[in-house]
Amino acid sequence: MTTRTSSSSSRGRAYGGRSLDERRSKRRAQFVEAGIAVFGRDGFRGATVKSLCREAGLTERYFYESFANSEALFAEVYKTLVKRLEDDVVAAIDAAPAEPEATARAGLHVFFETMYRQPGTARILLIEIFGISGDIDRLYRETTQNFTRMLQELVGSIFALGEGSGTDARILSTGLVGSTIHIAMYWTLNRYGDPLEVVVESSLALYVAMARQDENGKTIRLAL
Repeated sequence: MTTRTSSSSSRGRAYGGRSLDERRSKRRAQFVEAGIAVFGRDGFRGATVKSLCREAGLTERYFYESFANSEALFAEVYKTLVKRLEDDVVAAIDAAPAEPEATARAGLHVFFETMYRQPGTARILLIEIFGISGDIDRLYRETTQNFTRMLQELVGSIFALGEGSGTDARILSTGLVGSTIHIAMYWTLNRYGDPLEVVVESSLALYVAMARQDENGKTIRLAL
């Protein structure tokens, strides 16, 4: 007797026109969005699997189908938010006038406006990311390094340093990214007490100052 095996059996039965893999992917995306909402509102330590499931409108069975624990979901949420922010910054830079200061201002404006308009995102990216575990700490460091590399690759060379200036574009770029993150952190913790444009222009001033002169008084051209 010949037994016929359905080609769809390994992929799961389709319901509502969606395969099992498609439904799993949709549920995973629902949990990521739920994580953005819950971690942004309650913090990592204030979130529970039950609250995440409630926000997603799914059961715990489906949570553990996609994530081993809340930390695994947090990592995915963090990577998702960073990717969205990077895409928005790149789009703003691409659309800005081809002039160094205008380009830098456009990227900084998108970054800080996101922190202001989406306080939950700011909390996750700037506050909650710290102190969860060694794995999450490594994720933060890797992400910051990747963001710096992405910025350098995007503009070709942020700094065109004079010969023998004694400075290094990579180190300077890392410092600028770090200063931007810490300004955003300070602003967020102080409940956005300063106007958005003041924060953008203050951060931009660091970029412009570093672009104009190094410690020896030699000119540094900002090649944004």
